[in-house]
Amino acid sequence: MSRARVLLSMGVLAAGALAPGVFAVPTARAFDSACVQSADATGEVGTYPRPGAGACAPSAGPNTARQRWIGGLDEHRQVWEVTRAQAGLPEAVSATVRLRVFTAATPVQVGGAQLPSLTPVPFEQAALVQTRAFSVGELAQLPDFSYGLWDWATGHESCPPGGSADPELCHDFASHMGPVNANHFPPQAAHFYSRYHALALGRAQACAAAGERLGAERDRFASYLRACELEALALEAVGQHFLQDAWSMGHMWQRWGGPDFADFQGTPEVQRARAVLTALVAGLIHGARGVLQRLPEWTSYDVNDAMGAPHPEVQYVLGGGGAPVPGIGDDYLQLLPLATATGTPYAPQAHGLLSCAASGMRAVYRASGEQHGALGALATGLVEVDPTGAACFGQRATNAALLKGAAIQFRVLGAQVDLPLDARLAARLIPQLGESTGQVTLDPALRNRFRFELQRVASLLRLLGKGRPGGTEAADGRLGAFLGAAPNGAYAGRTPLASYVDPDLPWPGTADAATPEAGGRALALARLFHRAHAEDWCARTFPDTLQALRARVTEVPSGQRAAACEACTEVVVRHLRVGSEAAWDTAREPLCQRLTSAPALVYQPGDAAQAPEALAAAWCGCSW
Repeated sequence: MSRARVLLSMGVLAAGALAPGVFAVPTARAFDSACVQSADATGEVGTYPRPGAGACAPSAGPNTARQRWIGGLDEHRQVWEVTRAQAGLPEAVSATVRLRVFTAATPVQVGGAQLPSLTPVPFEQAALVQTRAFSVGELAQLPDFSYGLWDWATGHESCPPGGSADPELCHDFASHMGPVNANHFPPQAAHFYSRYHALALGRAQACAAAGERLGAERDRFASYLRACELEALALEAVGQHFLQDAWSMGHMWQRWGGPDFADFQGTPEVQRARAVLTALVAGLIHGARGVLQRLPEWTSYDVNDAMGAPHPEVQYVLGGGGAPVPGIGDDYLQLLPLATATGTPYAPQAHGLLSCAASGMRAVYRASGEQHGALGALATGLVEVDPTGAACFGQRATNAALLKGAAIQFRVLGAQVDLPLDARLAARLIPQLGESTGQVTLDPALRNRFRFELQRVASLLRLLGKGRPGGTEAADGRLGAFLGAAPNGAYAGRTPLASYVDPDLPWPGTADAATPEAGGRALALARLFHRAHAEDWCARTFPDTLQALRARVTEVPSGQRAAACEACTEVVVRHLRVGSEAAWDTAREPLCQRLTSAPALVYQPGDAAQAPEALAAAWCGCSW
């Protein structure tokens, strides 16, 4: 589910001896996500990754908001696309979306360069127009790069959990995002998916309602309805990250802690230190293949870490009970029979994942009015279920699986090697890792407590794994607290789910008072998806706003005039009647007249051969 890239220098067991090498411990990942650097991030999906493209650098923060998330181990996107086809949604919803976003010219540090901010600004303040390109499926990876959709909308240019960290460090998985990713594990994952599924349904219903009000005019304004539907699907894609994670073997248990640093004990500095150590232990249990296998020092090893790789003792129990069934995790997506959901030991896992994911996707697409084409049939063998229920979030790893996962496994020179979680070497070096890559300071008391807690957890796992191998007590919280952080169910279901969660609908007029930042975040989202929110902007645009847009065209520096013209034209065309106040073309009433009562209106003479956009540009004083 995430980008674990935490490196620690230590000895590697090889050929029966300790040899120099690099040992990496992940901070817990399920199906993987990928960001690929490209000079052009606006192309169609099939053109990525481009020749010579590599991993995003920097790999966190503002740069990742400017790149595409296609290529390599983009497993979350792949699962979305397979689901989209099997759910019966038209292929058109998988195309690249290009949003024209109005921004200021404020510079932002992106790696070693100064680039314009991506944060949307009021239309009448536009200095630049920037293209934000993505496919809906890419956003199934968003929780591995962003704290929320609003965070991506504003270019990863702030630090949502608070504190003084710069945006790049704040979005780094080792130091910040991984330590608070307990929401990618059940039961928190169920609450986060439910949140995004509800937001997606809310936007979808607004799309369908707008289409009904447009009636016979809906074809003329179809681009707005499709934009609305794509926003609804984007929200569902973000939510499906948590649903997909719930079906990755390494995530079928309650890791410790909540989605905020405040969920850990101590001062802010100590909270983050505890969160980093907790995440590293969760990552050890979860599996390390995603990082180790890619390191040059490990290319001759097969990192068959148990909770990811096929292993006879790694099984889970479905939410409804029954016998344990085999499961696999990140970097092994190719072993899930996603094409047919039948025919291998992992068919139950694939069937559950696809049925749940397709059910959520179909519900949103139906609710939106199917603006991109008719919804097809669900693939044979899949079933529609409640995607927020126990059938989709009740699966738990067995005690035996967690015991087997509490180690690093790899094969070298034909020999299988296990490095136990509580081995003296690991217990000594994990705190060093926390300091070096998590960028925290650990005092002797915390180091000693960490070693004690690690021994306690490992002992409990041995007792449960040997005494009740097929039970799920360890996955359901029986391991108790770790460094003062309870199993994550203790933090699930609260309001808000996290300090950085996306705001309540409607956007931009959210009434969400749960977080003081909600209003600004809702505005940013509605400005980014401004065509999707055309109805909302129609109601919030007044005559003085339209006049300010026109005045700005003549007042801004010449380098900003193109942006001022595009912003003015984009907004004004929604309010423009062709003709005069005395007589206008009633067959071409503007969008706002169709969707809202008493909208602001402007008039521009023109004939039937002239496009409304050209007439709006003329009203603004711009050429078309």
